[in-house]
Amino acid sequence: MRAAILFILFTFSSQLLAETDTTKINKLFDSYMSKYNHYLQTGDLPTSPQLYTDTLMLMSSSSKPSVITQTQMNKQVQVFLTRLKEQGVNYVKWSKVNIHFLDKNIALVSNIAERYTQSGALFNKVGASYYVYLVDGEWKISAFAVHDAKNTLL
Repeated sequence: MRAAILFILFTFSSQLLAETDTTKINKLFDSYMSKYNHYLQTGDLPTSPQLYTDTLMLMSSSSKPSVITQTQMNKQVQVFLTRLKEQGVNYVKWSKVNIHFLDKNIALVSNIAERYTQSGALFNKVGASYYVYLVDGEWKISAFAVHDAKNTLL
């Protein structure tokens, strides 16, 4: 009987932990999109909250994997968003976010971002998959790859 109660308590507490971590990861990606849209509207990339670990790996089909600092990443984000803005993108939103916990401090997050013009027309969709890591109680992006939206893990 005690073993059954302990098992139920452990299972329930594990589910609560996962729900709390899911909420934290969703908040991370809400902040991510908020920063992107703030830049698209104002030309200023907020410094807070910090989304990335001290170093992170990024890759895409057009660039081989590279490890950069969060400062370098923020500079690259500004260049990237400036190009999107020049192409007519006015705002971006997540259409799908999928979180898969690999361990208590590692998760794989695979998303589809939709980019829209000033008139509200869909400009395009892109997929991105992220490794996020729990650092001092906060989830941070430690690696990501940009890819075709149809290959997103959802």
